[in-house]
Amino acid sequence: AIIGTFCRFHGGANTPSKLWDLLIEKRDVQSSIPPVRFNVDAFIAVMDKNGCTDVKKAYLWAEDTRLFDASFFKINPREAEAMDPQQRLLLEAVYEATETSGLPMEDLKGSDTAVYVGCMTGYYHEMLMREPQDMPKYMATGTARSILSNRISYLFDWKGPSMTIDTACSSSLVAVYDAVTALRNGVSRIACAGGVNLILGPEMMISESKLHMLSPTGRSRMWDASANGYARGEGVAAIMMKTLSQALADGDHIEGIIREIGVNSDGRTNGITLPSPDAQKVLIRHTYRNAGLDVFKDRCQFFEAHGTGTPAGDPLEGRAIHKAFFDGSDIVNEPMYVGSVKTAIGHLEGCAGFAGMIKVIEAVKTGIIPPNQLFETLNPAVKPYTSNLKLPVESQPWPKLTEGFPRRASVNSFGFGGTNVHAIIEQFDNLYSESSVNEVICTPLVLSANCELS
Repeated sequence: AIIGTFCRFHGGANTPSKLWDLLIEKRDVQSSIPPVRFNVDAFIAVMDKNGCTDVKKAYLWAEDTRLFDASFFKINPREAEAMDPQQRLLLEAVYEATETSGLPMEDLKGSDTAVYVGCMTGYYHEMLMREPQDMPKYMATGTARSILSNRISYLFDWKGPSMTIDTACSSSLVAVYDAVTALRNGVSRIACAGGVNLILGPEMMISESKLHMLSPTGRSRMWDASANGYARGEGVAAIMMKTLSQALADGDHIEGIIREIGVNSDGRTNGITLPSPDAQKVLIRHTYRNAGLDVFKDRCQFFEAHGTGTPAGDPLEGRAIHKAFFDGSDIVNEPMYVGSVKTAIGHLEGCAGFAGMIKVIEAVKTGIIPPNQLFETLNPAVKPYTSNLKLPVESQPWPKLTEGFPRRASVNSFGFGGTNVHAIIEQFDNLYSESSVNEVICTPLVLSANCELS
């Protein structure tokens, strides 16, 4: 059970509800790369020129990512200055998610709460290494990726497992998988999963341009005929989880349910970055089977695809979705809606899975299928697999369901090294909450701060 969520994405989407508003309103939030990150004009050139990229736009925060209230977290200024901004963002995100869950920080001190963080970038370390003679005293702990998760456990005094996961673009959903596993195995009573992606330099932009992964237009046009790569984006997110039985017993507010989540690998393909539709299909079917669901009769109504907008990846994922849910089935239902949050806020890489999952949690709560952006003409290579799939360009009411059948959605997330994750998200029916009430209860308005002066 997901009991607390926080996100901060581009376009002012600094809560799940604000992300939802951005999606429903189909706002275009693409922007030029801020010069405070790096001078992109110094690296712009035609494709394949060494040391250059042809991408000038992305989905990056305009705010100053250096801003951080170190005293709030009781970190001395010199140490805070040496900390990767991704560490700072995660501390804020986890604190916000914990507050959203209603779990008192004091009560969690010394608990077996687990922390799993997904991340694939380390620009700050690379930046500090450029001037070794000025290396900060706290650089080792400030830039080590292991500390992304460990510092959360340290500062909040959580004593469960604490790990940082890097499977590239599937990192954050793998972190969720590990958190769910810790809860199910009784390792921890509460688990926190987080993801972060911050772009501070041109290096990855250049290297991915050389591999023809990025769209020169800075747009992720999922399944569109004009799709030519993905757009990079930034974000941070965190969720707090308990087992469903524990959350019900504790009277927690439940935002959504992870019915099941699974992980596998492509194994050997024609290239390490080329996806395997067969592995994706196997993972989807295996995850549904583990959930006790029939992949044909109990298929989801909405599918949040990885959907990067790459010419190689899009057709293969479309094929995998079709094969998983419709190959060998004679059950004819309403078409399955398919979309990708990347068309709105770009590809958040190490945090991408969280963006898709939070979108899906909001969708199953509201009963609305959100629209896709940037779609005009179906990619001919995807078309053979779309007879039962529908890509909405406007908001749609959730398909009508028989009584007792929950709103259900699937989420795909793939790493470019072949690690795949699939999650099944379901709505939580408040009727089943032991603490639910029908009448409005008047309660005090409570204000909180870090100290009396605040």
